Amino acid sequence: MAADPKPSPVSRAEADHLLGPLSGAAGLGLAVSGGADSVALMRLVADWRTRNRPELPVACFTVDHRLRPGSGAEADKVAAWAREAGLDHRTLDWRGRKPRADIQAAAREARYRLLAEACAAGGLSHLVLAHHLDDQAETLLLRLARGSGVDGLAAMPEHADWPGLRIVRPFLDVPKSRLVATLDALGQPWIEDPSNADPRFARARLRALMPALAAEGMTADRLAETARRMRRARAALEAAAADLHRAAVTEDRAGFCRVDAAVLAGAPEDIGLRVLARVLMGVGGSDYPPRLERLERLYGALTGDGVSGATLSGCRIVPAGGGAMICRERGRAGLPAEGLAGSPVLWDRRFRIEARKTAGRGLTVRALGADGVAEVRKMSRLRAIPAAAARVAPGVFADERLVAAPLVEAAPGPYSPPEFAFDFVGAARFATGGGT
Repeated sequence: MAADPKPSPVSRAEADHLLGPLSGAAGLGLAVSGGADSVALMRLVADWRTRNRPELPVACFTVDHRLRPGSGAEADKVAAWAREAGLDHRTLDWRGRKPRADIQAAAREARYRLLAEACAAGGLSHLVLAHHLDDQAETLLLRLARGSGVDGLAAMPEHADWPGLRIVRPFLDVPKSRLVATLDALGQPWIEDPSNADPRFARARLRALMPALAAEGMTADRLAETARRMRRARAALEAAAADLHRAAVTEDRAGFCRVDAAVLAGAPEDIGLRVLARVLMGVGGSDYPPRLERLERLYGALTGDGVSGATLSGCRIVPAGGGAMICRERGRAGLPAEGLAGSPVLWDRRFRIEARKTAGRGLTVRALGADGVAEVRKMSRLRAIPAAAARVAPGVFADERLVAAPLVEAAPGPYSPPEFAFDFVGAARFATGGGT
């Protein structure tokens, strides 16, 4: 039996094909952890830019999760490699308390948040990730183990749109072995993350099983091909879901949605479930749908006898005139507070908020709460908004003084000055199958 051929490096012609869709970008942010795949991305993009778009702004970002000793030194090493490649670099620190449970999920959420904020601050239109074919195969298996439906088995998309940012994965058809071969050919070192082989983590355990699965025909190529077919099926379902979303869901610019149960129930169940999941993800500020069994229970109640009140995916679901009102749940930890300066912020993954230059400095965005709603009601004509939804809507504060909120009847007014812009993007972000 012939030995497997030695993996070949990614050629310049292949890189031009893979990275060609980035030619129209206004700027690229590269997520570079220091692993082989992301360092290969950095080197290939650096060479591609030199030959094709030397004026294109490109910045490498390394997220230091501060979860193990030496992570700061590793980030410094990546910064040096980036400078050698002619690229800017910035280390993004995940500060604050770290959760004890499900640390990888929390780290992933923090990583995407920090990367998106860094791209926005730098005026970069695209965030480029180095996920490859082996990652895609592992993701499919993880989703299969969780009992995922078509969306989960579609694994990672080649691209996804966030407000003001496009996320791109150009290497999903490239095996990791070829990225490693590319670095070997360049004489470029990389960093091995010990967590990649830590059996405490499900992905590491699956990775250890891959040779045995491949021997039974479940190769990375075949698993990734299955994911591609699932994405094709998802695209067809999403087209139908987009029509149902427009018919069954009414979005309010204050950050909540109303769902017509009868219209939802009149569609095929899988389409209805898809729409309900997207609403929950958007209103709750999540990148992931709820577990399918929990979503099915909520859908059954909503389209059956009606909901009496529930919480799911960071949302409150309460009965409302022939259906339900879905708004953000405040949660045990409350909602975030973020500074607002020259760059727009994506607050709570639901609102894109911008303060134009005339708005001044020292501004903070946080949930209005009961006191903020009372202040708006006292000074302006408050629209007919459920109290639960109003309290979790954003307000812009100068110290403790409320200066703007998206709740008023008309603009301009005391709390709708023209120098502030609120755009509720949550539900719309997932109406046609976004995500990461």
